Amino acid sequence: MPMTTTRSSHGRVRQPAHGVGSLVRRLDRERRRFLHATTPEIPTEQAWRAGVAEGLRLAQLAIRKGV
Repeated sequence: MPMTTTRSSHGRVRQPAHGVGSLVRRLDRERRRFLHATTPEIPTEQAWRAGVAEGLRLAQLAIRKGV
């Protein structure tokens, strides 16, 4: 399986050059949208929304780290 990032000298991973910032901003916008409900929620829906928001947050971290 090919790697999407290349290793430079000093053992650091090179970040992708294009589009990462806009992707991270989009994920942040989606996460914020999932955090706030417009109507009263039942606990199951509230937990689902929190799970989606956490998944989006973890995706942002992975993108920033270059994973």
